[in-house]
Amino acid sequence: MRKLFRTLRSGLRPHTRSGGYGADSIGPYALTQTAIVLATITVLAALPSATAGPPRPGIEGQKAPSWGVEQWINLPPGTKTIDVGDFQGKVVYLYGFQSWCPGCRRYGFPTLNQLLGEYDDTEDVAFVAVQTVFEGFSTNTALRAWETARQFNLDIPVGHDGKAGVGSVLMRRYRTGGTPWVVIIDKKGTVRFNDFHITPANARKLIERLRAETIGGPPAIETLPPGRGGQDLVGKKFPNLRFDRWLKVPPEPDQPDKKRPKATLYRWWTDTCHFCAVSLPAIEKLRETYEPKGLRVVCVYHPKPPRTVDDETILATAKRLGYHGAIAVDEDWSQLTKAYLSSSGRRGATSVTFLVDSEGVTRFLHPGPVFFGSRDPRHKQADADDRLIRRAIEVLLASDAQRAEAPNE
Repeated sequence: MRKLFRTLRSGLRPHTRSGGYGADSIGPYALTQTAIVLATITVLAALPSATAGPPRPGIEGQKAPSWGVEQWINLPPGTKTIDVGDFQGKVVYLYGFQSWCPGCRRYGFPTLNQLLGEYDDTEDVAFVAVQTVFEGFSTNTALRAWETARQFNLDIPVGHDGKAGVGSVLMRRYRTGGTPWVVIIDKKGTVRFNDFHITPANARKLIERLRAETIGGPPAIETLPPGRGGQDLVGKKFPNLRFDRWLKVPPEPDQPDKKRPKATLYRWWTDTCHFCAVSLPAIEKLRETYEPKGLRVVCVYHPKPPRTVDDETILATAKRLGYHGAIAVDEDWSQLTKAYLSSSGRRGATSVTFLVDSEGVTRFLHPGPVFFGSRDPRHKQADADDRLIRRAIEVLLASDAQRAEAPNE
């Protein structure tokens, strides 16, 4: 119980209950046209279609909803219930399980116990476990939850949520996909991880990053490893760019009658890039999902080799590839050079993606050549990059919304 009182005493409040260059880059001009076509056909045959799959579970980047859990054990004397609001200013590791779940016993609880041991003396990290029942209601009872908690020597708050005919409220609110399930919430109450099992190493990495965040400071965003290239530009001011022309011009932040975008995503692309052919549909999905929430998306066309291309051809290509948003044209690559190629550091492709915050700082950079959501294990890296970009966008949008809601001091 020592750990329980330590994690709750500073934040618990009474209240009511209520997710070189690469193959697509400069050259190589020595390749024959036949070789280029054959290479393109080979790659495209292995790439997925642009057909949208089922939506992913989880609510990463959103404000953490009330848990709505009524049954608890391991609470301080006089406390009948707890909720997410009791842990404001702390990083919360919320673990969802079912007593009969093999994965929970094999992966979830051992990971939880390892992290509990590592953060035993940490005041700003709290751990909570809840049995989120969606099946086997007669077996996964509150009594079994308490027995499971004792079996794994848990002295943290443990809840039970769900009964026959009424599945777990917490599960529905957090759009979890089953058990075991892990939700990690930052100090400001924003969901930063919401998915199936996370390894102790990855959980520790995220928890430490969230611990380092200050309540009023910029949110920490997971970026790509330095070896992927371009990461030297993350955290630096994105330059002011002057494109040759705009097709489908987005609202400009310097227009007095327009609200400054919460974040802007720039993606350089071209019509002869087979990687762009599968990445642009992914960009369109990002635009459809996040543009209504404040993200501005700009796809920058840069022809290979640099030359003049008429607007009709550019628009027709973008439409064929499934992108329907704003397009800027960088015919001579001058703006790509200004933003990316002229700086030192590894530059592997020209199909680069920048995510810039409302202050004009690059917060995430994908060096190309490709990313898209996929359940196919052959495209594991492309899918992982797509998830990472989505997380970065959601964190920026949520952070901007929280700053807008904060009272002026």
